[in-house]
Amino acid sequence: MFIVTGASGYVGSAVAERLLEHVPADQVIVTTRDPEVAERWRARGVDARIADFEDRASLEAAFRGGDHLFMVSTMEVGPNRQRQHRNAIEAATAAGVGHIVYTSFIGTEKPEVDSVEVSDHKFTERLILDSGMTWNMLRNNQYADAMAENQAAIAITSGQSIGNTGSGQVAFVSRDDVAEVAAHVLMGEGEENTGYDVTGPDLLTYREVGEMIAELSGATITIVDLTDDEMYAMWDSLGVPRDATGDFSKSPVPWSSDGMVTFGRMIRAGHLAHVTDVVERFTGHPPRSLRDLMLERRHEWPPVAQEA
Repeated sequence: MFIVTGASGYVGSAVAERLLEHVPADQVIVTTRDPEVAERWRARGVDARIADFEDRASLEAAFRGGDHLFMVSTMEVGPNRQRQHRNAIEAATAAGVGHIVYTSFIGTEKPEVDSVEVSDHKFTERLILDSGMTWNMLRNNQYADAMAENQAAIAITSGQSIGNTGSGQVAFVSRDDVAEVAAHVLMGEGEENTGYDVTGPDLLTYREVGEMIAELSGATITIVDLTDDEMYAMWDSLGVPRDATGDFSKSPVPWSSDGMVTFGRMIRAGHLAHVTDVVERFTGHPPRSLRDLMLERRHEWPPVAQEA
C-alpha cells in the first residue's frame, strides 16, 4: 500500500494522480485535513484519511496499513515545521511504514549550506536516517511554477524584480516533474537509501528570469539587485518579521525575512546551480523548461499597465 500526504496540495495530489496511472485505487491511501477533499478521493476508490501534522495520533492512524510513504514537506518554516515533521516520522515508524520518500531540497547534504529553509530539511533528513525506515530524499531545486506565477505577477504589477541573488544560477524545476519522479521512486524505482537531485534543464539567474518575464509580457521591468542588509531593510519596512516565530499580523507575505534573505544568499553562493538527468531518467521525458511553463501560464498574468 502506498501512502501520500498532502492530498489537498498541488504536489501531493499530483503524486497520487501519477500513482493511479500505475496501480489500482485500492492500493493508494491519501491523507488530508480537509473532509471535502477526502470525499472526492473516496469517490474514486482511494482510501482517504483525515490527518493533521500537528496531531501525531491522527498521523499514526492514517499511516497504518501502508508500507511506502510519500511525505511532502509542510509550509511553515522553522520550529513549527520541524515539530510537524517529527510527528510524521515518529508516526510512520510506529505505524510500521517501511520506506519513506521525502520532498527535501537541493544542497541539504552540504554542511556549508546554511539557509533557514534548508536547515528544516537537514533536521528532517536526520530524523529519517535515524528512524530505521529505508528512504529516498528528493532534493528538489526551486520550483519553476513560483517564477511563472508569483514572481511574474509581482514583477509585472510593480515594474521591478528585486532580489539578493546576484549572478547565482538556478535550475528551476516544475512541480509536475517533481511529482512524476516522486511517484516512480515511491513505486520502487531507483536505489534505496539514496538522495536524488531533481532539477530543470537550464541554469538561469534571477536577472534572466526578470528579463524573460518582461519579454513575454511586454512589461517594463527594472532588475534591482540588493545586498542582504538592503533586503532585510526592505522587508522590515513592510512589516515582515525577521524569523518564523515573529508577528505576521501586518506582513504582506507568510515568510520571514531570515528565510527569504538566506535563500537568496544560498543562490548567490551557487548552491542551486546544478543540473541533473533525474527527471528524464525516471520519467522518460526531458524536464520542462521555465520558458515553456511561462508560455503556458502567461494568460493568467496581470495586465500590463498602459503608459499615458
